[in-house]
Amino acid sequence: MHKIPGGPITVTHDESPTGTVFFLFSSVMRPRSRGRVTLRSTNPVDPPRIRTGGLNHPDDLARMIEAVQHTRELFRTGPLRELVCGDELTPGPAAQAHDELAAAVQANTTVYHHACGTCPMGPDPDAGAVVDPTGRVHGIDGLVVADASIMPAIPAANTNLPTIMLAERIAHLLRSA
Repeated sequence: MHKIPGGPITVTHDESPTGTVFFLFSSVMRPRSRGRVTLRSTNPVDPPRIRTGGLNHPDDLARMIEAVQHTRELFRTGPLRELVCGDELTPGPAAQAHDELAAAVQANTTVYHHACGTCPMGPDPDAGAVVDPTGRVHGIDGLVVADASIMPAIPAANTNLPTIMLAERIAHLLRSA
């Protein structure tokens, strides 16, 4: 699980008695839900069809509910407790029961913007691998991929540094070939 603090940001007085809020986003870093990227048509200028698959695995919903509960606990604990002067905005203090939290999580969860693993690395294309361990696309001579899409497992961290590391390694392998 990843917690991302932010703020203060300015909001309307209806949302906050002080006109500002701070927040703590939560993310499940090793989701079991899986999406799909497919072609929309045979026209290469048409954008792909992207289905994120967010929360389609029950374990991911359970972990996000746990994240809300953990975040609430953090905000009730000092020194954060001293900074809170209004009600929780999302999912809101009324959402306490499991079903209420599940509905709130499903309504407010969005893409984390660190997509990876859409064409995973591995030795066997029959097992779903798109590229080999050097980034070369199985079955297509001369095509190499060196980005987060080839990560065979989602890192439990921000994907920026692992992507740089992966791309540097593949660049080194290409220069050495």
